[in-house]
Amino acid sequence: MRCRVHWVPAFAGMTKTRPEQFETRSNNSVCKIDMPKTTYILDTHGFLYQLFHALPPMSSPQGEPVGAIYGFTKDLFNLIERYKPDYLFCAFDLPGQTFRSELYSEYKANRSEMPDDLKPQIGFACEILEALGIPQLALPGYEADDIMATVARLAVEQNGQCVIVTNDKDCRQLISDHVSLLNLRKQSFYTAENLLADWGIRPEQVVDFQALVGDPTDNVPGVPLIGPKIASELLQKYDTLETVFEHISDISGKKRQENLRAGQEAALLSRQLVRLNCQVPIEVDWADHQFRNEAKLQALFQRFGFRSFSAKAKEASLF
Repeated sequence: MRCRVHWVPAFAGMTKTRPEQFETRSNNSVCKIDMPKTTYILDTHGFLYQLFHALPPMSSPQGEPVGAIYGFTKDLFNLIERYKPDYLFCAFDLPGQTFRSELYSEYKANRSEMPDDLKPQIGFACEILEALGIPQLALPGYEADDIMATVARLAVEQNGQCVIVTNDKDCRQLISDHVSLLNLRKQSFYTAENLLADWGIRPEQVVDFQALVGDPTDNVPGVPLIGPKIASELLQKYDTLETVFEHISDISGKKRQENLRAGQEAALLSRQLVRLNCQVPIEVDWADHQFRNEAKLQALFQRFGFRSFSAKAKEASLF
């Protein structure tokens, strides 16, 4: 099964200069489309989880839980109004195994089940996105981060810019002159300069940094007793993970040397787990465009009890 990627303008009536031309090859045929200058892609599941835990519970007139999608819809409107993306996508995680869980059976094994009140809101979010004409991207066996990495690559290859709307630190490895991260809560962009200030490393070192430190959230092992400070110092001095291991005998502290020797295999596995796949085999159907459905959107707002959003949609020039 393959997910179809839809490229549609986030602002149907927005005036802009002619963008670059995008070329893609599929089944030995060439399809050319107009490539926007700025593509925004949103980590949908990440946002819904954050909003679910951050906002007080809300119920629709029918008693359905809607707190997370209320915040999600509000954030979408703010994103469109404030940043005016040329193109906007929402990336999703799908249930089931991924290539990472096949590499390491304990990957994300410590994650708890999705809360019951959040489960139906994933579907509600999809309905809202469909009514707004915002494409939903997902592919079995891959995570939303891989989808976002792939879209970023496609944009950059055609001299475009990509903004990844996420708080996920894994995506820091994607930062470049053409790719930045956006923290929607803080309304701030995260760039290579911010990364250097926080972790003391360059974007191309992020994967090695995480391989050393690990990630307890995703159950990525890393190297025991190697925290962010030590990992940063090692990479500042030796540049890469391989060079760190080549110079274990030169690293201060006998216990640290022992940990690095014992944790070398775990670090190499961790690097495979944290490295994002920017070559997700997504089938691109450039002819299949989606369009906004005002009637459906207004019906959803009425169903969920989002009375204020009807006027908000018009203010944001969505229709």
